[in-house]
Amino acid sequence: MKKIVVEKDLGVKETFDKWNGKFLDETSYDTLVKVTDEDVGVMKPVNSLDGSDVPLAYVITNAYNDNDVIRNTLMSIEDVSVMRANCSGPILEEDMLKKGLKLNVDYRLRTPNSYQLKTKSGKWGMIAYSNEIHSVMIGFKRGRFTGGIDSSGWVKENPERWETLQDIAIWNENAFKKANVDVYNKQKAFCDNHIEPEYRIGGGIFTTLSANRYHIGQSSKMGAHVDSGDLNAGMTTMSCFREGDYDGAYLVFPRYGIAIDAPDNSVIIADSNQVHGVTQIEGKGQRFTCVAYCDNRLATKGVAGKSERKIGRFAAKESGSLEDFI
Repeated sequence: MKKIVVEKDLGVKETFDKWNGKFLDETSYDTLVKVTDEDVGVMKPVNSLDGSDVPLAYVITNAYNDNDVIRNTLMSIEDVSVMRANCSGPILEEDMLKKGLKLNVDYRLRTPNSYQLKTKSGKWGMIAYSNEIHSVMIGFKRGRFTGGIDSSGWVKENPERWETLQDIAIWNENAFKKANVDVYNKQKAFCDNHIEPEYRIGGGIFTTLSANRYHIGQSSKMGAHVDSGDLNAGMTTMSCFREGDYDGAYLVFPRYGIAIDAPDNSVIIADSNQVHGVTQIEGKGQRFTCVAYCDNRLATKGVAGKSERKIGRFAAKESGSLEDFI
């Protein structure tokens, strides 16, 4: 495996303040790592206490050998989301005007990356929307308002494609073990000790997938963000498939000034607790990725566990009232 040690470190707060929620461009990186046929490891400019390298990212090439079954399934997904604020970038007034929406008349900003619409009653809606992006969450999640764990709506609506995509866990785990078996084993230990097997895809180390599509017509880039729910000491994996010719769509870590151009049929294993995003794609081709990760919010066992007891109004329904008991 080829090893690259980065030299730059902008700092955690400085990177977050400068780039979080914004689109990344050529000023966000100094070095482009263009991976071809050789596996690559990108290391942070520090060492661990024992003197070993601290990984930022790995790229494992030729990672899939499933006769394009998963590739074709990912390419069939056309779902979009308007709930990924930082990932989909800032809300621009000129873009909203193209939709026929006027600032402070039809909508108001909740954050620089999200907005609320005015309802028929003249009040502002409670739901905050973001720019539309080709991205869909697949797998298991803990309900924000219920506290319970369940499969996502997409899984329930697409059982056949879900059955196919579960094999992503196999290929990505193989790539993870090849890249860094020590970190893999730590993540596996967390999953085994804290997350029930039924909430882990194939009983392995991943609970959730995020399928993304990039093309010049829409969702041509992804804003800088930090993944929520990932393990503090773990790493996230991302399979990458390319269709046609394109430039750009680099995975960038602005803190370290590094951009990665991953080849077709590869898996990236990276520290997603660092601010990262994807630059503009150029050309007629498309880039399909699927992030497979362990969501620590699904832990129900051990010191990291949180029960599935219902919360809010759902708890009231479950527990009943004193009047019902009498």
